[in-house]
Amino acid sequence: MNLEKGVLPQSKIFFHTSSHFAHNALFHLFSGGVYNCSNLYETNRECYNQYLFIHVIAGKMEIHFQDAKWIAEENSLIFLDCYQPHLYRALENTSFNWLHFSGNASKEYFKLLFPKNGCVFPIHQHQIIADYMTEVLNMMENNKVDEHAASILIHKILYELEKISNGTVHTAEQTIKRAIQFIESRYNQNITLVDIASHVQLSPYHFSRIFKKHMNESPHQYLINYRINYAKKLLYNTNLTIKEIAFACGYNSVSHFVTTFKQHSNLSPKQFRELQF
Repeated sequence: MNLEKGVLPQSKIFFHTSSHFAHNALFHLFSGGVYNCSNLYETNRECYNQYLFIHVIAGKMEIHFQDAKWIAEENSLIFLDCYQPHLYRALENTSFNWLHFSGNASKEYFKLLFPKNGCVFPIHQHQIIADYMTEVLNMMENNKVDEHAASILIHKILYELEKISNGTVHTAEQTIKRAIQFIESRYNQNITLVDIASHVQLSPYHFSRIFKKHMNESPHQYLINYRINYAKKLLYNTNLTIKEIAFACGYNSVSHFVTTFKQHSNLSPKQFRELQF
């Protein structure tokens, strides 16, 4: 076996040449494998005319796609459109099964699933996906590929991913609520996007995308707006100094607070306090 860099000797790779009918009418296989890799393993392509499933069995992988990054941990499934630039690598000793495939509905499924869930799907509660992958790979390893059955199994995997992505949509509101509670309980601290995303157990990119989709503003903008609104309450209802209000709203610099307040209110804190309501 001509091993790629970082692929350990016990790994296996399989190939399949699809029939004309399968190529035109079914999800069809191109290659697959059972890989054990060190952290030296990396694949970086501009284009590869296939779609890809990777089931991370153990270890951890990093995926770069469309200027974003995902981490796939144990018992995750990666779904990639390899027609577009992409990179994936092992971050530690990692075992994974993989399938390159294509088919008439592959592109449409990716367009359906990616906006909802990104490239990485947790499959802890959908172990059937791993079983479907293994069944297809067993066909390929034994050179006994039933193309119709393989197509059905790939479709079943996509169906399971669609169920996972719908679950993600249903829980998005809960995620946003948890994030908002975190922001509003710590607005007076030096919190970052990474802190908020970590609290709701999502990558910063994925969390930011979900938050903006549901709230029509970024998490950072929500934090700023919350701080400014709280500052207005303090300016109107208390005799606290501008410096005291700045610190109470999470600003370590009075000048930064004043500049931010002006940007969002078109008034300085002093001018706002002098307004007659």
